[in-house]
Formats: sequence, structure tokens, C-alpha cells
Amino acid sequence: MFRCAPALFAMISLGGFLPAGVAAAQEQQALLLQSEEIKEMAFEAGFKGEIAIDMGNMAISAHVSPDLEREGYVPFVSESPLWPFASVTKQILAARLLGELNREGISLDTPISRYVPQISRRGGRVPTFRELLQHRSGLRNPEDAPMEANGWPAFYNKPGDYGLDWCLNGRSEPPASGWTYNNCDYIVLGAAFDELSFEKVENMLAGPPDADIGERPDGRNSLERVFITPDNVERFYAIRSPERDILPSYGASGSLGGTLQDIVYFNWGLMHQYGERGDAMAEMWKGDPALGYMALGQWVFETQPPGCPSPVIVAERKGQIGQYRMHNILLPQLKRSMVFATIDPDFEFGEIWAGEGFLPQAVAKLVCGAGE
Repeated sequence: MFRCAPALFAMISLGGFLPAGVAAAQEQQALLLQSEEIKEMAFEAGFKGEIAIDMGNMAISAHVSPDLEREGYVPFVSESPLWPFASVTKQILAARLLGELNREGISLDTPISRYVPQISRRGGRVPTFRELLQHRSGLRNPEDAPMEANGWPAFYNKPGDYGLDWCLNGRSEPPASGWTYNNCDYIVLGAAFDELSFEKVENMLAGPPDADIGERPDGRNSLERVFITPDNVERFYAIRSPERDILPSYGASGSLGGTLQDIVYFNWGLMHQYGERGDAMAEMWKGDPALGYMALGQWVFETQPPGCPSPVIVAERKGQIGQYRMHNILLPQLKRSMVFATIDPDFEFGEIWAGEGFLPQAVAKLVCGAGE
């Protein structure tokens, strides 16, 4: 069910509509009020963009800031512009790849050369799936390619001269400790996904009908959840040069795009077995303190939101390419999530782990209704 307004609500559960009864209705109303309070807090803080929030049981609300509303932007309809997901693409690829490895009984510590054999011809020790997922591979870094006039490295401006083969050449030994952020890691993982999966990596968010991750609870798949290409780039919100030229070259490291609703559905799929025996996504929730609490494609840590009575596990994934910024926040214990998309370079999100700024307050609202 949807209603078109500044806030657009979808009341969906796996078994149909939420159970009847005064208590259930009151609880649902309280959760939606928390969602409204997050929206108001964001807009009062000066956030400009779109917000999608799932308060659990797929009770989804979508909100657009007044400036987008004046433009006629309506979320969750087929005519809406799409958003580049930027590095949230990495979070989605990590989940889908982990699902494929689990189905095939393949360890995360398997060398990537089993599925990208051309890497073994370049010399040096071959990195594993885990090392690539955690940016510990020693691969060449696109940021080291020559900078061009539009402010981006040549890697993203000249895909014919760079891409996968460039990533595989000239690598060094994986670091003994620490990590180095590197888009080549996920471009190589995308090539492995193409070998492991029945579908191409550019369609990975849709997934096969029986996918653990990516299937929408309403049973529908969106054909728009694909990589940004020169043919579809005009569908994306506020697209302009040079973003329209360089976004397609990010590939499996940052070229996925779609609606915020798609990300909320992905979040639900990622969280729905959290903590259960046999959870195929268990490795996704293991934030490593030695790596700044990086897990696989996301950062996972425990924090006590301001005003809430107890700590909670938070998974966070940020993405930014050019003017596009995205924050995806998951609370796996509560099965709640929220995602923010903006082209405003000046909005201060703050850091959840630090407990100060907008995001910690928004997480407090999402967890317990506290916060300013």
C-alpha cells in the first residue's frame, strides 16, 4: 500500500498485512512516528535529498526534502529519477558474493585465481576473497592513475585503456597488517562473481528468484537495479558532467544504481537471518577492530545511541562519487534500516561511533525514539 504525499508509506510484511488489534496498531503508529521524527530532524539540520526508512516488518517510509518536493520529485514511483549507489555497491556485492560462496561451499580464504585465473600470470602471491573484500589485496589503485582535467584519474575517464586487466597488473604483496581502500579490489571481485553466479554482476541486486540476498518481499524484481551505463545514465537524479562520463567506469566498485526502496529491500534480505543458526551472512557482521571494525563490504560496531538504555549493533556503509553521497545504516538486531541520498557536499552527517552530530541522533531515533 502506498499513499503519495511528502511522506510515502508502504505497510508490507511477509505474511501480508500487519496483524489486527489495538496494541499492534499502536505499536505501528509509534514506529511510524519515530520515522517522521527522523525526517523532521534531518530537514531541520539542513539535509537536502531523499530518505528511506524501514522501522521493521517492512514498514517503509520515504521522504524528500522541500527542495526536491518543489522540483516535483515523488519517491517510489516508476517515473522517479534514480540514485547512483556509489560504494554501497560494494556492500551489495559482498553480500551476493558471500551467498554464492556459501552455496558452493567455497571458503573466503580461497585464492581469487580460482575464478580469475589471469591474475596468476602476473607474479606475486594471489590475494584471497577475504583480502579483496577487506582491501588487503596489494592490487594497483585507480587513484594512482594520472589525474585528468576533469578532476578524476584516467582510470575512470578511459575505460578502454584501464579496467580489469590494469587492476591485475603490477600488484604488490598483500599488506601484513592494515588496509588500503582500493576500487580495483571490488572490480576483481565482480569478475569472480561473473564466474560464480548464473547472472552478470551488473544485475546482482535483482538476483535469481531463490536468492538469499536481493529478492524483494513483494516478489517483484526491478529492471532498473543495474549498473550505470552511457545508455541509462540520464535516468539518474541531477546527473551532470563529469559524473555521467566517469560513473560507468566504476563497475563493480561503485556503478550500481536504483531507488532507495531497492536498498531498503536489500537491507531486509541481509538482516532477516541475523543471529540465527546457519545464517549465510554471518561473516558480514564480524567487524574487525584491527581494521577499524571493517567487516565484508561494510563496517560493523557496537555503540550506545544517545538517550537509549543499552548498546546496539550498527552496520554502516558510506558511498560518495563526485556530488553523490549515500549513507546506509542497518540495525540487524532490530531488523531496521535507513538510507540517505544527497548531492549536498556541505551537509554534516557526523560519525555514529563518536556519538555526536546528526547521524548518532538519527540512529537513537531509529533504535529507541530518543535523540534531539
